Amino acid sequence: MNTLQYIIEPKRLWLTWQPVDESAPTRTRRVVGEVCHVENEEVLFRYLRDSPEFHEAKLAGFEDFPAFPLKMVEIRQGVVEALMRRLPPRKREDFGEYLTQHGLPTPFQHSDFALLGYTGAKLPSDGFALVPEVPPDEVPCDYLTEVAGLRHVFNGDISLISVGEPVFFIADKDNAIDPDALAIVCKGDKIGYVNRALKDTVRYWLDRHQINASIYRLNGKPERPLAYVKICVR
Repeated sequence: MNTLQYIIEPKRLWLTWQPVDESAPTRTRRVVGEVCHVENEEVLFRYLRDSPEFHEAKLAGFEDFPAFPLKMVEIRQGVVEALMRRLPPRKREDFGEYLTQHGLPTPFQHSDFALLGYTGAKLPSDGFALVPEVPPDEVPCDYLTEVAGLRHVFNGDISLISVGEPVFFIADKDNAIDPDALAIVCKGDKIGYVNRALKDTVRYWLDRHQINASIYRLNGKPERPLAYVKICVR
């Protein structure tokens, strides 16, 4: 698989969460916090307590990110270090395989901040994942994203989709949960959605730049398939 060629240092990272309980009434992924650079390259984390997304997450069962107590107004110590514990150490023998899984080059010569954003620092056990906010006019730019809602949206046989198939993005104004949803279409079929934390950036790219996107990787289990799309912005 081709690695991402143009990697951009994110402006900030969005902390997202979705319920892990399959029986939950809704498993919509919500933005609950942000990680951003402040003065002197210090990194700050804070919950977006006043946002509708945060309140919706609370109603769905969100409590807090284990390393960042909800009682804290903001956290400035050890933020990146706490998040990096969700990734394998750079010195581990199989770290190159981990990079390849996320479409990243070996060696990875960018910052830990970028590494967190481009891998998502996702664990299967807790529903958290990071999404980078990249400067939308900083192109060329490449990014790899999971197709959200694949098994709930796509009614076809996932084996009929192949790596390298082109995909397109269309507005899904009839979406009852999110009228601003951006659907991902492959071979004429809607297969899922762009991550809610990324959709505004992708929409901006569509308006201002040239996007080429294709299926990069297919994996997961038959009952829970996963698909990843490589987005190239030029």
